[in-house]
Amino acid sequence: MAAKQNYPRLVIDAGNSTVKFALVTRPGARLQSAGLVATEKLTVTRVRAICRQTCTRSAVASSVVPRITTILRTTCPAVSLIQTSSALNFRTDVDRRTVGADRLANMAEAVRRFGKNVIVADFGTAATFDVLDERGWFIGGAIAPGLPTLVHALSERGMQLPVIDTKSPRTLIGKNTKDALRAGICGGYAGLVEHLLAKLGAGQRRVVFTGGDSRAVAKLIARKVMVDPLWTLGGIAVLGALNTRESSE
Repeated sequence: MAAKQNYPRLVIDAGNSTVKFALVTRPGARLQSAGLVATEKLTVTRVRAICRQTCTRSAVASSVVPRITTILRTTCPAVSLIQTSSALNFRTDVDRRTVGADRLANMAEAVRRFGKNVIVADFGTAATFDVLDERGWFIGGAIAPGLPTLVHALSERGMQLPVIDTKSPRTLIGKNTKDALRAGICGGYAGLVEHLLAKLGAGQRRVVFTGGDSRAVAKLIARKVMVDPLWTLGGIAVLGALNTRESSE
């Protein structure tokens, strides 16, 4: 009965670019999307409105942005934050003191869905590639720049270079500056992703793409992958239930 009193529960993934909200209405229920807000635009007023609209009784969050962490701590009812010391549904072979909560959440969802042999690539401001091995252990991964980060960095450092979209180029021989940039950035990024996946053992593992740019990146590469924009939120919900001892209720 105590577990049910904590629902509806708001599940929050606060990244550098966006804050995603989802709702769990009861233990074990599927996530329902509850909103997406640009990180710089999130305010106490906005969070309170979301909590009222969803009739939230409790919340669980992953946040990599200190300002957003403060807002969530002071605004959401009965909020718990996923931290490096949180209980996990998997074992690790990493330095947990340095691993972000979002990466732990991605592995938690990988264990829940598949148990072992999974690579989760999360594409946002940064791109993280994390590996669940054949034992079901989180053994680490790689961190690279996100695709939009590369686009804006080149434009900012190159005085006459425009910001481009990230559509897959028709050819890698650009006939103008924008097409040449698109070929170099998007074509090069496809190579980066394919290379990392190959070195991380994608041939023997399921590959999942998540994050705001997951669909765009999936279109750039030849490899077939599973795309799930709500993957990290699912993992946050798993860890939230585990850390409030509700997973078995």
